[in-house]
Amino acid sequence: MKQQGVKVALAHSSATYEEAKAVVEAGASIFVHTYNGMSPLNHREPGMVGAAMTLKDVFAELICDGHHVHPQAAQALISVRGADQTALITDCMRAGAMPEGPSMLGEFPVIVKDGAARLESGSLAGSVLMLKQAVKHVVDWNIATPAEAIKMASQVPAQSVDIDNQCGSITPTHDADFIVFDHDLNLEETYLDGVSRYQK
Repeated sequence: MKQQGVKVALAHSSATYEEAKAVVEAGASIFVHTYNGMSPLNHREPGMVGAAMTLKDVFAELICDGHHVHPQAAQALISVRGADQTALITDCMRAGAMPEGPSMLGEFPVIVKDGAARLESGSLAGSVLMLKQAVKHVVDWNIATPAEAIKMASQVPAQSVDIDNQCGSITPTHDADFIVFDHDLNLEETYLDGVSRYQK
């Protein structure tokens, strides 16, 4: 798959550290939703989480909504992976930006309450996180500077899937899709194709 230009990711798995390491050595380079649905870090078996933290030349995705990952766990990952290899993502499902209440995740009924989407069993079902909120959270949690948080939400995800030649930063050769924050990281304006599409 790598030879065909496909970026390979390790997702929800009970794989051991050695199994994850073998897949990375074969060409995988992204850990999906680090911590969530993964074999945890243990002092005798580092598991998928340990692999996401310590293997070289990989990217680790992180859902920073305060529900999927505890802020201190997010800090632990970012402190070892760094802002250059941690990608802030959302896993946002169809209820994102909608009022709280019932929704669906595919065929599964979901209840959205207190900023989280959960199945009837209580398990998390995707998220309702907006990426701008993830940026603000990691700054408010004193995990990253605003510049680091913005990089983790833009340039790093683009690099992780090899589209940073098209998007992820503001240059004359990149797509002119970007947002403008105020000093408190509140959204002020949104540009698509270089045209202002939203103003606060």
